Amino acid sequence: MEPLERQARVLEAVRRVSVPLVRLLIDEGVGYQSLLAQLKPVFIEQALAQIAARGEKATDSAVSLRSGVQRKEINAWRRQPLSSARPVKRSIPSEVFARWVSDPLYRTPDGTVRMLPRAGAELSFETLARSVNQDVHPLSVLNELIRLGLARLDVDGGQEAVALLQTGFVPQQDWAELIELFVDNLTAHLSTASHNLRGSGPAQLEQAAYAGGLTARSAEELAALSRELWAAMMNAFLTEATRLHAQDGGRGDRLVRLGAYFHDGPATGDEAQP
Repeated sequence: MEPLERQARVLEAVRRVSVPLVRLLIDEGVGYQSLLAQLKPVFIEQALAQIAARGEKATDSAVSLRSGVQRKEINAWRRQPLSSARPVKRSIPSEVFARWVSDPLYRTPDGTVRMLPRAGAELSFETLARSVNQDVHPLSVLNELIRLGLARLDVDGGQEAVALLQTGFVPQQDWAELIELFVDNLTAHLSTASHNLRGSGPAQLEQAAYAGGLTARSAEELAALSRELWAAMMNAFLTEATRLHAQDGGRGDRLVRLGAYFHDGPATGDEAQP
């Protein structure tokens, strides 16, 4: 395929992929000009990254040629860069949650996640939280998991105990957490798909299965099945990831993400539906 045809096909693909994103922006009251302002530093930074990777000189002209951003705007960005990069925020509650659902120590013989005594020197939520982080008090972590709708505090055998309400870290009461998950999950998925399109290395897993001609009732049954399959896959993945993290001593520089999604919509044109 000729380069110009590839460019046209990629641009059309990005337009189609952007439909649900633009719908989200409009739903939240964000317009076209605001989006452009956010995209400009992304184009500049990615052009600079490509230039650096190729060992070339990062002149304003070279950046402008690759990014399409005018040189005077690039020069203004250099004087006061507005980075599109998002600082990595370590979430202690999510790490505690991940260890709870993946470490065999916190599972019963039949594989279910244990309810844990809230406090105690042995197997307890307190020791779990402190095994992840010594600086944040276990009660603060517990309160955050409860606030997010991921855990609850019960009484078991006359003592306080903590039970998980979900087996996937999808907060139900915190929009800020949900938007962070939105960014992390879609960025990882798009990065994998883009990597495979470029063909710059071994292809990474990026597959989907579909079934059409179904009623709403059948779609609901498949939705329930998908949650069961994901729970099993996630548990197997996190168990092995925990083992490998211990084996590597936590010194590696790689971040691995495994995801899944379920979509139920009209058989045609679903990307344009409200």
